Amino acid sequence: SEPATRSGKIRTFKPKELARRVKLVRQLPGTDELLKGKVSILQKSGETNLTLDIGRLRFVDTINFCPSGLGKLIDSHRKSSECLDAAFPITAERHPYLRGIEDGKSATWSALMRKLPMPWDHFRDPADLRKPPVWDLECYHSRLSGPCSPKQHEELKATSELMKFGSFQEILDCYLALDITAYADLMQIFRTSFMEKCHLDVFQYPSLPSASWHAALRGGASFDLILDRELYNDVRRAMMGGLCAVFQPRSQANSPDLEYDPYQPTKQIMYLDINSIYPDAMTTPLPVSSGERVALPEDDDEKLQWLHNLLNHEPPEQCHLVFVTYDFPEAFHDVLDFAPPARLKIREGDVGPYTKPAVEGRPPSEKLVPYLGMHEMEGIHSKRLAFLRNHLGARIWKIHRAYVFSCEPRLASFMRDAYERRRTLKELGRDVEQGFVKLCLNSVYGKTVQNQEKYRNSSHYFNAEAFSKAQTDRRVADFRVEIMEKDAFLGTVLRVRDARHNVNRSPIQVGWGVLELSKLALAKQYWLVLKPTLPRIVPIFTDTDSVCMEILGPCSPVKLLAEANLAIPDAALDLIGDMDPTVFEQIYGSEISVAAMARLMELRGKLGALSNECSKLAILDIVCLAVKKYSMLLSDGVEIRKGKGIPKNVLTTTRHADFIQTHLGNLTSHSSFTQLRASQHSIYIIEQSRKTLNVLIDKSFQINRCYCRPMEHWKNSLLGIWLRLKCSDTLLEIILEYVRGVPPKANVAWGGLLRNLSDR
Repeated sequence: SEPATRSGKIRTFKPKELARRVKLVRQLPGTDELLKGKVSILQKSGETNLTLDIGRLRFVDTINFCPSGLGKLIDSHRKSSECLDAAFPITAERHPYLRGIEDGKSATWSALMRKLPMPWDHFRDPADLRKPPVWDLECYHSRLSGPCSPKQHEELKATSELMKFGSFQEILDCYLALDITAYADLMQIFRTSFMEKCHLDVFQYPSLPSASWHAALRGGASFDLILDRELYNDVRRAMMGGLCAVFQPRSQANSPDLEYDPYQPTKQIMYLDINSIYPDAMTTPLPVSSGERVALPEDDDEKLQWLHNLLNHEPPEQCHLVFVTYDFPEAFHDVLDFAPPARLKIREGDVGPYTKPAVEGRPPSEKLVPYLGMHEMEGIHSKRLAFLRNHLGARIWKIHRAYVFSCEPRLASFMRDAYERRRTLKELGRDVEQGFVKLCLNSVYGKTVQNQEKYRNSSHYFNAEAFSKAQTDRRVADFRVEIMEKDAFLGTVLRVRDARHNVNRSPIQVGWGVLELSKLALAKQYWLVLKPTLPRIVPIFTDTDSVCMEILGPCSPVKLLAEANLAIPDAALDLIGDMDPTVFEQIYGSEISVAAMARLMELRGKLGALSNECSKLAILDIVCLAVKKYSMLLSDGVEIRKGKGIPKNVLTTTRHADFIQTHLGNLTSHSSFTQLRASQHSIYIIEQSRKTLNVLIDKSFQINRCYCRPMEHWKNSLLGIWLRLKCSDTLLEIILEYVRGVPPKANVAWGGLLRNLSDR
């Protein structure tokens, strides 16, 4: 039989049919009071709404509180309790197939918890509800979820016989009821957990960030809002997220513990991730005042002297936003493999020769790039700048302006308490609840950087005459007609917000501080702990809160890093990760000292610790095709893939071998897939073909298939000149001084870390 959705459009009502149904609803008793109520919609974007109010009745879109799918939440929560009646009390009480039964209840629960296919592509009209409960196998093949296996079909038959379904309507009603009651159970768990901890009803807020921010402020925390427009714009301008970049396209482990080739260098791979990096930054002193501009000396040399004095002696209760121009000495470029980010527009000529064909004809795009060149007038946190100067030898050429803020750790207690609660729930196996707490923790940061100045008030009109009158309002910014038929109308008018509402309502200096201190935390762990401790490491890729690295040389990384927790003050390495502590102690107890093992137990799951993401398995091979597009092959044949821009149903069918093939041949592959799309308040199935796998490393200078250098490494553009000068560093330095000027004076101690690493 032909699919019912051949046109790609899922069931919708024509305006006349919609009007007829509305008329029937209006004839129902009690609807008059409801219809008299004002309709108010809080829009998020496009056709997505946060809330819909009809009189005193409010509908809240829970996707803004919990974006996880229902199936995943049910699977996770059912593991937290042996008794499903206790885990899902609303379902046990109200589901029609569970209510009031005792005999065979466990079998009914088991049947309800199964993931069964549905014949949506062949469902045509209400007459199909009277068909038998189970249809032919081909009816369950779906353009969205793929083919249905014979095993799934047989399981569906067995479930239908067990539940004694007589028609397709019965099976549909049964599982729709489960969706409703199980989701109600999960949301009630979320609501109760939030109420117990924060004494707030989370669903009285339009979104989770709003509720979490209010909960954080209830502890007594308060922050001044920036009132100066120039300062506000500069803070916005200085905001930079974490660095996501590829430094080495591929790495294959080669160790005696794995498949070992004695003729190749010994290599091991580790993937380390900071536990809750933004909540950890919020436990530190953050800018809480509205800030003020610093009066700098007139002379440029005196300005630089003021800045260096500040970086040497700045107190912890104070921080500065400084706009400076800085770079790194060419002598350090070979050692500086994890450079700080700069916001750049990447053009065709900026990328390496291996990447040029992939970016040909592409317009310049702004990105955060690890950059060794001149950071022009970049806004940076004074404490991060001090780290770059003292340890990485950054040369500060000029300071343009500076602002000072008072700092206090006002969010520290809220963050620590919430994180400890999450750890406790995780230890107890209550995964759904700990997941909700994690969402609350991570959503607070978003509220600090929310840009409400561009918000618009949206009003919806169901009458064309009222809509036309509303367009004449002087505050109208835009309007659109979404439905205009003989029997139905919907128009939206967007207005500029009133002056009392259209103001800065977010302490953006807090969000800026969180971003800067997060970058500083990862840099400290990399440069002060990992680099000095291990024989030699090469970064493979980094994300906002993580680094994947290749470790060269015969050594035991776990042993060396465990002892570093005792020897290095800044070290906070959680090497146990998700591994059972007892198993970890059995494996490494003979090579790690008692004190180091005790310290590892303390750091397990600690907020802000650098955790081993793959502690249970060894990473054998990793292929990076682009930023956030990589595949890892682990021991026991486990594969971990990430593919930004690749649809989930395509990524799940892609294998590690496909990534290798794309990398080796510099290939480009396209995939066809189907997705749901909303337009004009109707949902469509869209068939698309998109580029999915290709090599595009445009944040590093990729020279060939295997080798990249950081952007603006002097060898990227000046290697030919250096060779013509017969490898004379002195002559090259003279040429560079002529081009950019004499470098600023520097203390001989600055950059000492890189000198030591270079000598080693």
